[in-house]
Order: sequence, then C-alpha cells, then structure tokens
Amino acid sequence: MAEIADHLGFDVEALRGKNRQRPLVQARQTAMYVFRELTDLSYPAIARLFGGRDHTTVIHAVDKTQRMMSERKQVYDQVTELVQKCKTS
Repeated sequence: MAEIADHLGFDVEALRGKNRQRPLVQARQTAMYVFRELTDLSYPAIARLFGGRDHTTVIHAVDKTQRMMSERKQVYDQVTELVQKCKTS
C-alpha cells in the first residue's frame, strides 16, 4: 500500500483515513481499484485495509474508477501506469 500511496502523492494513513477532500477520495478509490486488480482479496478484505470501510464502498470505488478510465484517457493512462508499476515491484 505504501508504494501506491507514494505514487498517488499521499501517505498510507491519509488513504486509510476519513478525510473526504476530492483529491484524496479519488486517490483512495484508485488505490482500492488497484488492490482489486492485483490481489485475490475480497471486497470486505480490501475495505478492512482502508480503515474498516464497508465493502460496498470498495465496490463503488472499483466501478467509479473503471468508469473514469473508460471516459478519460488521462485517468486510464495514470491508473494503468500505477498497476504496471505495482506488478513489477
């Protein structure tokens, strides 16, 4: 999680925290998406990693990130780069 947080420009505690500022929320959603893509963790397990959130929050984050990736090439490129970076480390 530290590598993802660093790449997104936040610390791990911020991603796990309750802050709802837009840039942080988007980073948190992206991180949840990456966890879902690269691990076999369930939605509830990912939710626990992110401060004990509800599993439906993770479902929403994954869906929203996928939607944003399909609508905006810049988002697609950024998320794809992060996924590839995590795969190689």
